[in-house]
Parts: sequence; structure tokens; C-alpha cells
Amino acid sequence: MINLLPYDLKKQTKAARMNVILLRYIVIIIASAIFLVLACAVTYYYLNADKTSANKPANNNTNSSIQDQSNSFRTNLATTKNILDQQISYSDALTGIGAVLPVGAVLDTLTLTDSSFGTTLNLQINAKTANIETKLKENIKNSALFSNYSYQSTTTNSNGQSEYPFTINISVTINKSPTK
Repeated sequence: MINLLPYDLKKQTKAARMNVILLRYIVIIIASAIFLVLACAVTYYYLNADKTSANKPANNNTNSSIQDQSNSFRTNLATTKNILDQQISYSDALTGIGAVLPVGAVLDTLTLTDSSFGTTLNLQINAKTANIETKLKENIKNSALFSNYSYQSTTTNSNGQSEYPFTINISVTINKSPTK
């Protein structure tokens, strides 16, 4: 096939075809760019809307949940403190009573109940000598476990065979919590 077209026309035809192809590419690129921009905008809009709707209940639930847990913990802590404040340690009371008794003195009988604490309690203490009462009084006054010391009487046992011939009667109040 012989090409009989003039060189200029042939050049113009070739350029026109290239322009049509370039125009198609430009339209495809612009359409693709518009599509990508729209896709990004729609995605951003939906993600932002989901984020906003997801954070609203979460913030409310988290704050109210944390607040509820905090209030529950505070209530439980107050209840525990109240229980511990009312707790009576019998072992501490017995150890404290033993610590205030001077050498040569023994406690005759002792019955401790919940009602014994904070009220006046009469104690009978058997002693080897009658002057132990002053040392006993001093020890009780210096102890945080006791208050309201009151001397009642000192009696002598009639049978002379006892190792502790004297009985000292006192009344004291055993404090519920000497450490507070």
C-alpha cells in the first residue's frame, strides 16, 4: 500500500489521533481523581460519624461505670472501716491486763464479753503483799487500755495457807480500742 497523503496531512492526522488518545487519558485520570476524592470524602464522613457515635455511649458508660465502681468501693470501704472500728481484740485486752499486773499479783477471775468493753468492770486481784495496789494503780493509769481506775478495798484471806494472802478489789473501764 502506497501512502499518497501529503506529509503535513499525515503529520496532522497522526497528531489528531494522539490528541484523542491523550484526551481519553486525561478524562480517565480526571474521572479517577474525582472518584478517589469522593471515595475518600465518603469514607471520612462515615468513619467520623461512626467514631462520634461510638465514643458518645462509651464515654457515658465509662464515666458512669467508673463512677458507679468508685461509689461502690467507697461504700464498701466505709462499711469495712465501721466493722474494724467496732472490732474488739480479746487477745490484746488479755495481754494488756497481764502487762499491768505487777510481780506478785494474779487476777482471780475474769470474764470478758462484748459488753465488758467500755463499761466499768470489777476485778479481784490476789497479791502477796498489800502495798502492790500502788504499783497496780500506777500501771493502770499509764496504760491506754484502761480508764476510770477506782480502788474498792483490800482484804486478807482468813486461811493462812494461800501464797497470795491479800485480795485487792478495784474497778476499771476497759477501752474498746486503746490504739485509736
